[in-house]
Amino acid sequence: MTLDIKKQRETPLLSRNRVTCMVEYQGATPSRLEFRKMVAAQLKAPEDLIIIKHIYSRFGQTQAKVIVHVYKDKKDMEKIEEPYLLKKHQKKASGKEEKPAEAEAPAE
Repeated sequence: MTLDIKKQRETPLLSRNRVTCMVEYQGATPSRLEFRKMVAAQLKAPEDLIIIKHIYSRFGQTQAKVIVHVYKDKKDMEKIEEPYLLKKHQKKASGKEEKPAEAEAPAE
């Protein structure tokens, strides 16, 4: 995957930078966590302060336009960003997902 930064804009009142980049990849579109890891390496920023706001994949191409918010402080990030978006950026627990509790004894 290659990452090309197109625009960077600082927003001091929200204590963040908004970065627009184009990403070329092979196969399926990478996940948010993969994009986040790439952007963190490119910008030399902590991974936990990066939020992938939008991913616009190009139809029929292996390119995507990605909008990223890079925060200066975790407290500001949690105050500004929506909870559903913060939840999307949490790392998945290793292994299988827990299934809801089912009745242990079959009904007779």
